Amino acid sequence: MKFQDIPAHILSIRVKPTTNFSALQEQPVFSVDTRPSRVDEFEIRLKDTVVFVRPVLAADIRRLNTDLASGRALLAQLASPARDGSVELQIAFFTGDCLEMGDVDIGVDEYVEDGLRKARYDFKGERLYEKLDHLCCFRQDENAFFFLTAGPAIDEELKPGAEGSPQAAGAEPTRESSFCITGDGIRFVATEKAVPGGNSIFIATRLTGRRNTSDRALRLAKGKLRFLDWTRVGQVQVLAKAQMAALTQDDGSYLKKWDEFGEVEGELLLKQARAVGTLQFTDMEQRRDGTVTVRIVDASDSAITILTENKVPELELVDELPDYLLNELLSFKEFEKGIKSAADFEKKIEERFVQSKEWASFAVISFDKETRSLALKTETLHSAFGTLILSLKGDVTQIERRMAARQAILEGRSANPQLGLLIEEHGQIAQIREPQKIPPLTAFVRKKVFRNDPTLMQETAIKVALNTPDIALIQGPPGTGKTTVIAAILERLNEMADKRGARVKGQILLTGFQHDAVENMIERLSLNSLPVPKFGKRSGAAEDDYSTFERNLEDWCSNLAAELRERNPQLAEVEQEREIKNLFLQYVQAPTRPLAAHLVRKITALGISVLGEDDARRADNLEKTLAREERLNVDSGQWLDAARRLRVRFESFADDGAERAVDALDDLSDVLKENERKLLDEASLWRSEDGPPSFLEELRALKRRLLVRFTNPPVFRVDKQNDEVIALAERAIQRIKNVGHSAKDKKSAALVEFLAELESNPYGMMDAVSDYSFAFAATCQQSVNRGMQMQKGITGRDVSENLKGMEYEYVIVDEAARVSPRDLMVAMAQGKRIILVGDHRQLPHIIDEEVARQMEEGETGQNENDWLKKSMFQYLFSDRLKALEDGDRFPRRVTLDKQYRMHPLLGSFISRNFYERFDPSEKFESGRPASDFAHTLSGTHEKPVVWFDVPAAKGGHQRNGTSWTRPAEATVIARQLQAWMRSDAGKYLSFGVISFYKAQADIIREQLKRELGGIANDDKKLRVGTVDSFQGMEFDVVFLSMVRTLPQNWKPKSDNSEKQARGLFGHLCLYNRLNVAMSRQKKLLVVVGDAGALQNQLAEDYVPGLVDFLRLCKSEGVVLPC
Repeated sequence: MKFQDIPAHILSIRVKPTTNFSALQEQPVFSVDTRPSRVDEFEIRLKDTVVFVRPVLAADIRRLNTDLASGRALLAQLASPARDGSVELQIAFFTGDCLEMGDVDIGVDEYVEDGLRKARYDFKGERLYEKLDHLCCFRQDENAFFFLTAGPAIDEELKPGAEGSPQAAGAEPTRESSFCITGDGIRFVATEKAVPGGNSIFIATRLTGRRNTSDRALRLAKGKLRFLDWTRVGQVQVLAKAQMAALTQDDGSYLKKWDEFGEVEGELLLKQARAVGTLQFTDMEQRRDGTVTVRIVDASDSAITILTENKVPELELVDELPDYLLNELLSFKEFEKGIKSAADFEKKIEERFVQSKEWASFAVISFDKETRSLALKTETLHSAFGTLILSLKGDVTQIERRMAARQAILEGRSANPQLGLLIEEHGQIAQIREPQKIPPLTAFVRKKVFRNDPTLMQETAIKVALNTPDIALIQGPPGTGKTTVIAAILERLNEMADKRGARVKGQILLTGFQHDAVENMIERLSLNSLPVPKFGKRSGAAEDDYSTFERNLEDWCSNLAAELRERNPQLAEVEQEREIKNLFLQYVQAPTRPLAAHLVRKITALGISVLGEDDARRADNLEKTLAREERLNVDSGQWLDAARRLRVRFESFADDGAERAVDALDDLSDVLKENERKLLDEASLWRSEDGPPSFLEELRALKRRLLVRFTNPPVFRVDKQNDEVIALAERAIQRIKNVGHSAKDKKSAALVEFLAELESNPYGMMDAVSDYSFAFAATCQQSVNRGMQMQKGITGRDVSENLKGMEYEYVIVDEAARVSPRDLMVAMAQGKRIILVGDHRQLPHIIDEEVARQMEEGETGQNENDWLKKSMFQYLFSDRLKALEDGDRFPRRVTLDKQYRMHPLLGSFISRNFYERFDPSEKFESGRPASDFAHTLSGTHEKPVVWFDVPAAKGGHQRNGTSWTRPAEATVIARQLQAWMRSDAGKYLSFGVISFYKAQADIIREQLKRELGGIANDDKKLRVGTVDSFQGMEFDVVFLSMVRTLPQNWKPKSDNSEKQARGLFGHLCLYNRLNVAMSRQKKLLVVVGDAGALQNQLAEDYVPGLVDFLRLCKSEGVVLPC
């Protein structure tokens, strides 16, 4: 086998010797290493000497240093010497260490000979064995090597009926007894077979086709392969037997537990689908609002109940029932296998669903139990009657992605093939080489990213992330600058990146579980002066909803266009000339009277200086003539102008936005829908003292709809060209060529073309920015959606194979502690290196609570379900990475230790109660003085902590469905907010209102709308919600609604103190949620609740943070009665 035929990806880097060494020639390389004493140089060992070389391109230094640091086995050679003394260093990398296999005999029988003959190797006996040796063995000087995969990576090859599967007699291959050898265009399974005398031999059992791409799971084995007639094969040697045992052992436990979680989750999914069963409908009726209604004529009682409770998000229209409804005994494992075994699952779905290339699923709008009327979000159904079932579309997609990621990790085919070993508690990873250290910051990054000097731990976090051989974890308590650290890491990676050709595109993946986390990460990022593109939309998002990336891109285009015009005032005239040429071409191809009038108006505007006196007069007369004709169609033009004049950006709206909204109301009053009229009415009443308008996004969408609505539809008649218009335009264009600006200034002409793209081609700009973007952003699940695959050049439809092709140099996950392990693996499987940023002391990972309950019921020991509560971030931070650090001394974990968000008193309170209480090493300080957080809100004595005491006598908490409310607290919050937000001290502050209960958040929101009017809808000024939606956010002032009160004559219902506390304090007992709720503020934290409920030992034991805050208010703040 030649070096180029090695079945692995070969890295090729041009290098030059750095010592006085004669020109390097083509020859084998026996090792490639770094030397800390020789920066940016690499030591290559040849047969008779050692040479130091340096890559010609600086970007290749980083690339080679990174690949060598992983400790992976390699084969290398020098090739293609050049006259300048450089030579190509070619390296093939393999997963893990090199396996010492010794001599391995492989028996070949007539079954395999037949299979090889079909594969064009028409040899027998010794000639066949020599051919196999040539195809499967690589020799480097006196050393022999071959290439194998083993363990889960060969499961596909072991399946009965696998591709090209001639099989030796009497040897049934299993994962434990087999490995797969890959050669040049050939691949076969070798299986250990017992023979008389208690010994065993290896025989070739199955031939399979070689993979089209290099296999990440491929291992390098050192030893001689010898192919023989199976009757003459020697027994398996001790060394090979030991390596086989190591390769096939399966001691994974952590990920297996989450596999079990997935199975329970799947069973509940099928149970829910069966509870809905089939819904027979008839009387389909189309409605004007883009929905249809149908009448359910046959459904089970459970289905009617579930529909009535609004627990059915989507339904599918089917002709044939799926297997899981036909067979009630079908398990989720069998259902999962059905998805996995389908060569093209989407195609199978398309065949099953009627008259559509897309999955025929529809969102459920409403259901009326009395009339059995069901409203669906679709303009029509293909039939007036049929069968509906619960849609598993989204769930099946998520299942496929999780399965594909889990399989890639299990087989060693993830972007980092050792990822499974890195995660599992007892995994043994390859020995890591000492890499050349990368400095954490440069002057450019320091200046661009940090407003103040970075802290020591921020620099350490960046250093650990840049130099990690595999995984880095950054724990960031509230306000410690996690997002800033991520920005600095990105900027440093971008500085060092290879900017040649397509290599710059999509080298980094920025991800998180929720859209909010991803959008928060990219909102302030600008790499190479470009916004970071985000792919995928929120569930249920409307087509005209702007994503954060689209908003950022629109702002970027607008700002760039404005800057270009400001710096190049001559562009206005060049644009005018260009527009005339384009309008003329349009008119020649499709003449219309309005277009003729528009063209002549533009020509007239050129003036005498360009047109000359005669043509200027002709243009003026022709314009007047055409204008009279155009008045016949003036109404639609007037409507279009009114829509065009609407201001949708804050700067322009602040100038005359309200006036333009008034004009639009006047001009469009007869053609607006009610909701559109209300929106324009709200915009027309806006005044600058109201603060930033909260309705701009809705106004932007309305403007887009109106422009589409009032643009004239095509007229089905052909207008003739006006000869006078044509003649005038031709003379004007000739004059432009002779004396116009575009003829004199080619640079300006090019800039005008660019301006047109910036302002008129949003989708083209999105594609262009994506093509040059160093980083991509998406949620964990959507990081492997079709859009992301297309960006990475992957066009196949097999989810598993596609995911194996998704590869990034780094995957950075924000709010990683919130991501469940099964979703986190989808993102992690794509990264050669992984940076997890989060905080396991804040909100827990998001898992299905019903699944968790079922699994807890199945556990036998008291602590056996603790793993369910522990996110993968926490598991890695507290357990696994600590063990790896102890073993190889490579730092992988950092805790940021200085907060900048809030008043030092509040920072100390959060550190003391939610971090030091668990681990003193997680203590953090405050990096800004108290004076930075001063405020003058009335009644607070300018203190940063306030408690509004609302005793139980004012009204207790009330059950509201599955939630709780306390109107007395809502009233206090609404009254105080109104006073502060309308005061001079509070009009420029932002406010957040947090509750642990959705029902309480809803009644607070309603009261605030009544008290504050339009300001209550401004998310930047005021936000109300549950604690789950607040992580990562910050406000000047935060109110926390406590809700739970101490009932009169309260007596415990259980001897178990933990159950007593849960019954009395509810969600307040969850310290991580309390941590988030009490760490969103900058200047002032206000708790509104019953202080009397905390005057007992249960509160001291189970809500110590809240008790400590009450003490703090009494000693350092204010306690106000209500």
